[in-house]
Amino acid sequence: MKKLLSENKLLNTRRGLLKGAGLGALALLGLSKGTASTQDRFEKEINIMPDDKLFGIVREELMLKQDLVYLNTGTLGPAPKLVFNKVSQLTKRLEANPAIENFGPMGREMEKTRLKVAAFMGANEEEIILTRNTTEGISLVCSSISWAAGDEILTTNHEHGGADTGIEFLASTKGALIKRITMPYPADSKEELLELVRANLTSKTKMILLSHVETVTGLRWPIKEVSELIRGRDILFIVDGAQAPGMFHIDLQDLGCDVYACSGHKWIMGPKETGILYLRQGIQDRVNNVFIAGGYDVYSASSGTRNAPIIIGFGDVIDWHMALGTSRIERHCMKLAKYCYSELKKIKSIKIISPNDPELSSAIVSFSLPKSVKNNEVFTGMRDKGITIKRLPQYNAIRISNHMFNTNQDVDKMIKMLKNYLS
Repeated sequence: MKKLLSENKLLNTRRGLLKGAGLGALALLGLSKGTASTQDRFEKEINIMPDDKLFGIVREELMLKQDLVYLNTGTLGPAPKLVFNKVSQLTKRLEANPAIENFGPMGREMEKTRLKVAAFMGANEEEIILTRNTTEGISLVCSSISWAAGDEILTTNHEHGGADTGIEFLASTKGALIKRITMPYPADSKEELLELVRANLTSKTKMILLSHVETVTGLRWPIKEVSELIRGRDILFIVDGAQAPGMFHIDLQDLGCDVYACSGHKWIMGPKETGILYLRQGIQDRVNNVFIAGGYDVYSASSGTRNAPIIIGFGDVIDWHMALGTSRIERHCMKLAKYCYSELKKIKSIKIISPNDPELSSAIVSFSLPKSVKNNEVFTGMRDKGITIKRLPQYNAIRISNHMFNTNQDVDKMIKMLKNYLS
């Protein structure tokens, strides 16, 4: 029943957008808002429009420099112009009458964002907390749970430092023992990953922390299968989702994890300093933190005043994704990543450290450089020539993020310049 309600919320959010709510997605196609016939036209056009044309329009709606090849959404995503303009307008409106707006009309509008996020993530509204980023969400949970010295946390050596902050706090203040799986790169199969988890579970394992999509290699963990593997055991399963929503269609009820934290300013391309924390209803009584003591509403007595303009803008960018279609975005991102992988595979002197298995791959493709070529030099050289990539110090590697606004031509430009360094 809850799953059905979640699906209905998602559908209603998409329909609500077509009626002119929030972002004004009709402007995406150069259409004016207002009449039912215009809304019908929008829905028909967006459904039949070829991907290259649709996502070309998306690129035009961003504020990136026109000639910039931006391949680092995994660090920070570019927000659409419409969201930037909306947040700017709301900020001016707020400052014109701060108390009345913040605790009146804008405050009420801000609270609607949780419902939009719930539909977007396949969750119930009462399971969603709005944070500022992934790190804050994971830290909130880790600083809030009961813990016995000697209990174990199972994680990997490929986790982001932000997620490590929370579990290292448990280790330093409550005596937690952190066990890190040394990850294969690339991983070969889903079963290989599940066996790594099985082999490292003990009677003392009380938490598992995994990334939905690894920040290093772009590996997509089989989160649903891990949830099933540990079902019935007293293990809190936390997922670092920083790199997944906005790239993949997400259904948290289907994934089955206990906690899921992500940022709104990476692949979702929302205003900076926005984030989501999902707490499955069955584990909520285990997370006791002053920030959520007043409830999960965006504004409460314990959370205090929030930044209403960016939270409303975050809701708008969620509308934008829903109108484009999350599954359609996923398919397009994966198509771009497949092209990127195939072209990099032709370069014999590099080692691709991202998985090629469709079940494990994502829109991130990472590769190690030969010892004679330093990734910092490649990063700096490309930056100075208008190509933004990510360097991975631990493997002398480069990470490429292939988001919906990127093209095969972007990859071609990056590879052409890469070959100059390799030669």
